[in-house]
Amino acid sequence: MMSDDRLKAEQLREIIEVSALISSSLDPREIRHRAVEAATRLVDAERASLIRIDLRRNRLYFEVALGDESDQLSRIRMVPGQGIVGSVVESRIPAIVNDVKSDERYFPGLDAETGFDTRSMICAPLLFKGRALGALEVINKRSGAFDSDDLAVTVALANQIAIAIENARLHERVRHGLVEAALYTGVFALTFVAVGAWLISLGP
Repeated sequence: MMSDDRLKAEQLREIIEVSALISSSLDPREIRHRAVEAATRLVDAERASLIRIDLRRNRLYFEVALGDESDQLSRIRMVPGQGIVGSVVESRIPAIVNDVKSDERYFPGLDAETGFDTRSMICAPLLFKGRALGALEVINKRSGAFDSDDLAVTVALANQIAIAIENARLHERVRHGLVEAALYTGVFALTFVAVGAWLISLGP
C-alpha cells in the first residue's frame, strides 16, 4: 500500500502535469478529458464529470462524463441550484458529501435516469476571477470516505480546468479577431484595386 507521503507526491506530480498540459495545448477537449481522468485517479473515485453552464439557456450540462452512463448524462440538463452540483455552482463553495442520500440537496433524478448509484461525492466549482464556469465532481470513493486531502486535490484540478476554459475562450476570440481583420484587409485591398482600375480606365 502506498504511503501518505508517496501518495501526495504522486498527486502533486499529476497536478503539475495537468498544469503543463494547459500551458502547452490549446485543445480544450484534450485538456478537459485529461483533467477529469486525472481526478478519478488522484482521489481513487469510480466516476468524475465536468459540468458547464449554458448561459444562454440558464442550464447546467455534462460536458465530460466518464463511465458507462456518459451518453445518458450528455442529454441531461439541470437548472442552477438543482442538486449538490447546482448548489455548488450557485454558492461557489466546494462540497464534500460522504452520504449523498442524506443530504437535502441530493437530486435523485440523475441516478434514476442513468441507473448509477451515487453514494459519495466531492464537487468543486470552476472559478475564474470569482465567476463560476461550472463544476468538477468526483463520485464514489473506492475505499473509505473522501477526506480533506481529496477535496484539496479536486479544488486544485477545478482551478486548472477553469484556467484552461478561459485560455481557450480568449484564444478563440483572438483567432476570430485575426480572421475578421484579415477579411477587412482583403475587402480593403479589393476596393483599392477596383478604384485603381477605374481611374486607369478614365485615361489622361
